[in-house]
Amino acid sequence: MEISIQTQEIESLEKQLIEAIKKSDISFLESVMHEDLRFIAPNGLIVTKEMDLDSHKNKTMLVESIVSKLEEIQIINDTAIVLIVYDTKGTMLGNPIEGRFRYMRVWKQFSIGYQIIAGSCIKIES
Repeated sequence: MEISIQTQEIESLEKQLIEAIKKSDISFLESVMHEDLRFIAPNGLIVTKEMDLDSHKNKTMLVESIVSKLEEIQIINDTAIVLIVYDTKGTMLGNPIEGRFRYMRVWKQFSIGYQIIAGSCIKIES
């Protein structure tokens, strides 16, 4: 089965996103997050683009290690739904974070390219 250009582009963006998260690459993160982004964290907190970027700028989110396993990319017109599992270790707001987390991200294509408009994350068993 042939992989679509859109699927390849989203997979590439996901790989770039992981690297940007590791390095706190504010410029890249800012470019791929839509202004109206809403993300639900494992504790139920609703995170905005500004909140996410601030956690990187203020170094309140530090990633020691992150290994990803892409599970699925579903393309629906100009939107992509991504399911990905991260094995993560780091800190958030001074609290240690470690474990396996399943993320769902929604990417939408705009004139400037794909941007993340929504997402969520839950901790899963190993």
